[in-house]
Amino acid sequence: MNAENETSLVKEEPDYRQSKSILVVDDDESVGNLVVKLLERAGYHSLLRLDGQSALEVIKDGKLDLVITDLRMPEMDGIELIRKIKKINEKLGVIVITGYGTMEIFIEAIREGASDFIVKPIEKDQFLNAVDRALHRKELEESLLARTQQLVQAEKMATVGVLSAGIAHEINNPNTFIRTNLQLMNEYIKRLKPRLDDLSVEKNVKSLREIILKEFPDMINEALKGTERIQKIVAGVKHYAHKGDGGFAENVDIREVIGHAVTLVRARLRKHITITESYLNLKEIKGEFSKLEQVFVNLLVNAADAIEDKVKAKRAEGDTGFMGLIDVSATVIEGDDLETGANPEYLILTFYDNGPGIAQEKIKKIFDPFFTTKPVGVGTGLGLYISYEIIIQHGGEITIQSEPGEGTAFIIKLPVEGASIKKQSEKPEQEKPA
Repeated sequence: MNAENETSLVKEEPDYRQSKSILVVDDDESVGNLVVKLLERAGYHSLLRLDGQSALEVIKDGKLDLVITDLRMPEMDGIELIRKIKKINEKLGVIVITGYGTMEIFIEAIREGASDFIVKPIEKDQFLNAVDRALHRKELEESLLARTQQLVQAEKMATVGVLSAGIAHEINNPNTFIRTNLQLMNEYIKRLKPRLDDLSVEKNVKSLREIILKEFPDMINEALKGTERIQKIVAGVKHYAHKGDGGFAENVDIREVIGHAVTLVRARLRKHITITESYLNLKEIKGEFSKLEQVFVNLLVNAADAIEDKVKAKRAEGDTGFMGLIDVSATVIEGDDLETGANPEYLILTFYDNGPGIAQEKIKKIFDPFFTTKPVGVGTGLGLYISYEIIIQHGGEITIQSEPGEGTAFIIKLPVEGASIKKQSEKPEQEKPA
């Protein structure tokens, strides 16, 4: 780094620190004040609370960037405070500071969500370095989340591009008979004009009555149905392309989500592919409509593409009678929670297609980013990876069963009551083909 860059960083550092608000929690007021002074001399805005409960009241306001807490405190210790902080704001960084901790306690604190720990007596440089690391880590995570959301949206728009040809065709059909009916009505009006001039002739009156009372209403009704169909398709595309607010607590009618996804994908299906749906014991779940719709559209598009590959292979062999099938089923079941002994409800979704299936060695990589079974230039290789992440964010899991030549099934399991967003570092072991 050259001298000019170093000078620039030094100038920006005070402004950066002044914009950060840090809460110190320690039942020993003298130690707490010492920590506050260290932070304020370094340029941070800080405040002190002497117990966990009063600290939580400040945290609920949502204007903090970091919490520094002692471990040993009466009524509510540091570990319990961390748990409650994470329930209020999972992204808020926490540094543990204590003079009595063991390695086991520190490990427990990290497991509960602490980002770092410091042992008393406090060494100034070590302490401030830990604070800087925690704040920069928070910014990095926020930046990563923003980039991830951009990636999700980019993949969604790429899917809209894939669907666009089919959507254009689907809109063009009703638009054609709307235009035809309007042209016919215009022609009828031209032909009726001479008859309107001479309504004294009984034949003209009967002919006029038949056209006005029967043919005109039929043409108008057909045109209205066409406009409703176009409106539904356009609304579906707009809803799908919507970015979403990132909330996972809305009540979601899963049948409606699947319906939206099927409407979008059906536009690009050939006549030799049929979509069937079956539902049993359904109820609303907690989640985000637009993100679940993105998963379902992706699975349906992949299923349609897989079937097209099989159709081409069959026709090359002289078999022109093969019919593609995509079956979507959904049901709610009771599960077992071994930790609590409760019986939470889960939504089980299955997306099956009778395409060519997937080889076992490819199944192991199917949810990896940029992995694709499609030809170069077709797809982004991110669809299933993003779908996997969305399902994990909903507290669920997605697995795959496939047998080469027999077809593929993606099985999704979602908790009906939803789940907080948790970072998952490992993908579940894929089930072997049945």
